Amino acid sequence: MMKTLLASATLIALAAPAFAQAPAQPNATKPAMEDKFTMHDANKDGALTLSEVQVADSKVTQADFDKYDADKSKSLSKVEFSKWAEAKTTAPASAPGQ
Repeated sequence: MMKTLLASATLIALAAPAFAQAPAQPNATKPAMEDKFTMHDANKDGALTLSEVQVADSKVTQADFDKYDADKSKSLSKVEFSKWAEAKTTAPASAPGQ
């Protein structure tokens, strides 16, 4: 009886921290990519111009913008914007040997 009680108490003590943690809510604080796109599309034309992108990130240059404007339309589609945002938030890969 004492061994069972001791084993139960140990199990409860070890499991308590797992139950105390808040459940993970993926991207609960970050709006979805489409929401960000819509938020920055000031004229609601379904594309982002350089000036609209610069509202999101004032450091974006014409060269940066052109890099992700795959169809050279002088605006970013949702897909192009997603690629830009992903590249912006993903750490660059280190060079081989470093």
